[in-house]
Amino acid sequence: MTRVRRIVVDLNPAPPIDKVADQNRTGRFTPTERPFLPRVLFVIGSLEPGGSERQLVTLLERSHGSRIDARLAVLFQAADVRLTETVRDIGVPLTVLAPRGNAYVQGAMAAGRLPWLLHAWRPDVVYTWLEHGTFLAAPIARVMGLPVMVARRNVSGPYATRPKPFVHAIFGAERLALLVTANSKAVAAEAVRRGIPSGRVRVIANGHPAVEKMPLPASETVVLGYLARMRPEKGHRRLVRALATLETRVDWRVNLGGDGPLRGEIEADVKRHGLGDRVQFTGPVDDVAAFWGECDAAVLLSDHEGSPNALIEAAALGRPLVATRVGGVPEFVNATNGLLVDPTDDTAVALALRRMIEDRELRQRLGAAAHRHAMRQFSIETFVEGHCGAIDECLVLSRR
Repeated sequence: MTRVRRIVVDLNPAPPIDKVADQNRTGRFTPTERPFLPRVLFVIGSLEPGGSERQLVTLLERSHGSRIDARLAVLFQAADVRLTETVRDIGVPLTVLAPRGNAYVQGAMAAGRLPWLLHAWRPDVVYTWLEHGTFLAAPIARVMGLPVMVARRNVSGPYATRPKPFVHAIFGAERLALLVTANSKAVAAEAVRRGIPSGRVRVIANGHPAVEKMPLPASETVVLGYLARMRPEKGHRRLVRALATLETRVDWRVNLGGDGPLRGEIEADVKRHGLGDRVQFTGPVDDVAAFWGECDAAVLLSDHEGSPNALIEAAALGRPLVATRVGGVPEFVNATNGLLVDPTDDTAVALALRRMIEDRELRQRLGAAAHRHAMRQFSIETFVEGHCGAIDECLVLSRR
């Protein structure tokens, strides 16, 4: 592959990178100062549709070819290939390091292929997203003398229940990064708790395109939307327990969007509690706006969250929020745009759902505030500039 080195063609040689860096010690270059598009290899476990994965693809869409020369490596192929196809459509080279299968075999194959990819492409920065990509790629990149950045996207994760040596190895891999980006203050605080100096952490909020607020549905049946990958930490079973005790004369139902390993158990819970007529499983959601357009409010009752994209997307479309008071959620959800509940109190969850169902004026008021808040806090332009600026800064730090 031909390396992109010039933004404009001229007869004068570009100044050495060290001289340019000296001109701008903040690490941010203007287009006329940048002598090349930095080659950035992003590494992530897979591209199964999820909030963090979609954020990465959005960054690639908005920056590849203009701010960076990007390439993406995934440890294994996703079963759902929608995001994979998007990456290929925008022209970002994608390498699958191992086929799906046994996790240990996958890890061994990916670890064997990644050094070859790094040697062949020789990126200027290796930017790992989420724990599994970091665990594999950060140590290998550092051994090869390449600067590493890490994207922290949650305050905990599925890996946390694994053996302590594995968890500590992830923490150690994260500490190899020159810079760590976090999508909320809570995630940044967790990064510091893991041993990363606060001076190396940059908070960059998730980014979402500006959209118009959608009117609430006119139907007398109140629809609660719940859009999340069906994993244990996403709180679906907490939702079902609360719904089983919900008492109200207002007609209601719940749309459960998404799929995942826990779907069978959630379906069984719904059936056991006699909620089959109330809860609808919509499956994977391609059109997020259409999903929220049918809903009167958005609910997410996770055990932990960094900065939940599902709630941000719902708020941007004018939907009021019901969420658990965990991680970075309170940085966005508050009394002006939603209802926060204790994740350990199923009764409080049921009461919050009942209040949202029964009070249309409340839904309208909170939904309007949610839209305004989302538009201010989660600008797509600020998101892209933040990550590209951090990459520039990493380049400067790597040359000191």
